[in-house]
Amino acid sequence: MTDDDRILDLLTEWEEKCQEGTTLCPEQLWPGDPALQQELLRRIERESAFASLLLLGESGFVRTLVLGVLRWRSRLDFVVQTLARRTIEAEVLDVLRVGAYQLLYMDVAQYAAVGETVELAPRRARGFVNAILRRIARGDVPEPKDLATRTAHPPWLIERWTRHYGAERAARIAEANQELSYPDVLTDAPPPDATPSLLVPGMWKLKGSSADIEGVALDEGSAVIADIAAAAGHDILDLAAAPGGKTLVMRARGADVVSNDISIARLRRLRGKVVVSDARMPAFRRKFQTVLLDAPCSATGTIRKNPELKWRLRESDLASFAALQRELVASARELARETVVYSTCSLEPEENDDVVAGCPRTTPRVNDEVAKWLDGNVLRMTPESGADGFTAFMLTKDAS
Repeated sequence: MTDDDRILDLLTEWEEKCQEGTTLCPEQLWPGDPALQQELLRRIERESAFASLLLLGESGFVRTLVLGVLRWRSRLDFVVQTLARRTIEAEVLDVLRVGAYQLLYMDVAQYAAVGETVELAPRRARGFVNAILRRIARGDVPEPKDLATRTAHPPWLIERWTRHYGAERAARIAEANQELSYPDVLTDAPPPDATPSLLVPGMWKLKGSSADIEGVALDEGSAVIADIAAAAGHDILDLAAAPGGKTLVMRARGADVVSNDISIARLRRLRGKVVVSDARMPAFRRKFQTVLLDAPCSATGTIRKNPELKWRLRESDLASFAALQRELVASARELARETVVYSTCSLEPEENDDVVAGCPRTTPRVNDEVAKWLDGNVLRMTPESGADGFTAFMLTKDAS
């Protein structure tokens, strides 16, 4: 029997079960064109497109599959390459990742996952793809021993987190990044299945979309930063405000907030006091009691939500972020009468401690749950908190 005959038998068996009603049909398992998922992954990987933008409007199945392959990419590669014992061309590896993810992490009928994935493969490689996926379906799955492969992270990230946070916490960070990401929302009308946030009063952790919920949708970590700034003063400049969630939380806490950003398009959700200017040369003649600077960064604290970042980022990129951050801190300090809240959603010291070295600081005012993530007078909230990872400093005008 040829490879094509085996594939034909597999697909025929699936079609018969579909007609009998004993299994789901292809259009139920793969909403829309199955090749669409493959194209989305290729655009994200080859063109550095952002998954969150490309997946807007796509079905839950497509989102789960695309984000899952990105989340577990290096572990999927380890499995298929160990079984293959040969070099796999990129086009075939892309297909194998999709099939392997469904077999290992999704509740999909095995014969359906194998059959549909084989159909996506180039004809010359279908027998090979079929053989690898059938071995995975039988449970012939090698287990990686190292933390980086086991949790599907680049080794350089695991190594630096181990240096800075210790081995145990580095493992917890990596494992937390592999959990599914769901929206959080600040609202007075949560859905029945939502759970209250322990970190942010009035915020709820959802189990589905926030699209139909009235409130402010943003991650718990971002809301924690907004609460720190709101507790520091009533008159606040949100210096790098886009996309605006922190401004909305601070306003909900009663603060008078002016929102500044270099991009007018990214401020479109905001109304009221909105200014468009480069934060390094801001268009303000007066000073503010508190300046919140949530600076552009490598975003290594948001990998759970944006898994493609870990494959795109290079350690050498950190220096370029730090150069911009130093300029922004200098500007923020010029505009503040009392305090600057400097934060990033990065876990890396080059973008945090090194940027504000020498600046006088004090301890931010936080609630008891958030206080568990204080390291002296620095907030070091890592993803095992259940929120995006954030680092934050309360900088003062004078030594205190």
